[in-house]
Amino acid sequence: MKRTTFVGLTAVAHLTLAAWIRRDAKKRDIDASPWDLLTLLTGVFGLLGYRRSRDA
Repeated sequence: MKRTTFVGLTAVAHLTLAAWIRRDAKKRDIDASPWDLLTLLTGVFGLLGYRRSRDA
């Protein structure tokens, strides 16, 4: 796999995760901004952090 393809797929995955978090946070009336940023930067680690914090 070419490097540009990998980077593109990673960016799409991070954007998809951030969109899912934003939609879920809106349903739960939670501010999604910090989780969006964290997910865009770290990917699945941001998602895991969001999942842990929303269940608390």
